[in-house]
Amino acid sequence: MKSILPLRSAIIEILRDRDGEMLDSDLKVALKSRYGGKDFADHEINKSLIALETQGIVHVQILTKYKKKILALDQKDSAYLGVEED
Repeated sequence: MKSILPLRSAIIEILRDRDGEMLDSDLKVALKSRYGGKDFADHEINKSLIALETQGIVHVQILTKYKKKILALDQKDSAYLGVEED
């Protein structure tokens, strides 16, 4: 099914469907499926992830140079602070 959601909203929905945790490579595949085969560049996905991380919605954990783990944060979760919340 082709999505008309903005990229950030689609990322949040995909994370909710996957119990709030996934690798960036899996996210890219899920986005391609959701948007009817459209390939997103890494910089587009990273830009959305940075925006979501600064808002305190997700946390991106770097596992290796080319592999990241994305975690959805609960509003009650205070383990990670947004940039403006230091």
